[in-house]
Amino acid sequence: MREIYLLRHGDTHATENGYYAGWMDVPLSEGGRRRVEKSREFLPRNGFQKVFVSPLRRTLETARIVVPDMPMEIREELRERSFGSWEGKGWKEIEAGFPEEMVEWRKDPLRFTPPGGESFQVVLERVVAFWEKLRQEPEGSYLLVTHGGVIRSLLVHLLRMDFASTFHVLLDPGVVVRIREEQGFTQLVSIMNIEGA
Repeated sequence: MREIYLLRHGDTHATENGYYAGWMDVPLSEGGRRRVEKSREFLPRNGFQKVFVSPLRRTLETARIVVPDMPMEIREELRERSFGSWEGKGWKEIEAGFPEEMVEWRKDPLRFTPPGGESFQVVLERVVAFWEKLRQEPEGSYLLVTHGGVIRSLLVHLLRMDFASTFHVLLDPGVVVRIREEQGFTQLVSIMNIEGA
């Protein structure tokens, strides 16, 4: 049996102020550090076989808080979606500046590509490729420290959800999602959103 824990990074200036960070390399905020400390309570005490981390600063800082003594394997596949020229902008600013693109995004949120960015379809493909490699690892517990878009992509793949439906699942910064896989059967065990600090 494999138990996979998906941990979204803690709060950043972007999450606290409502703008898209994507590939921007923003650090955790003080509130983000405190929230991640709380997230640690929902992770196994006996550690993990391996810890896989997105290369962005906010995920690396999160991993160092929750598993300070474990080696980490940095994986590009776990990087957040690139929002291209939308990075650093909030929803209202994007709606005002890119009205035609917003119509297209609402029509097809999975395949829409922001100017200079990548679609969630591209994110889904790289995340599924990583997941298939992870399934070849020995049984045990694994931690993936990553981003909301990556976790949503895994929900699409593992639970056969359509992408738009994943926005009905609350995935706050610091959320811990626990997945169990046994004999090829995958189950979503729990989603623990952590109150902000």
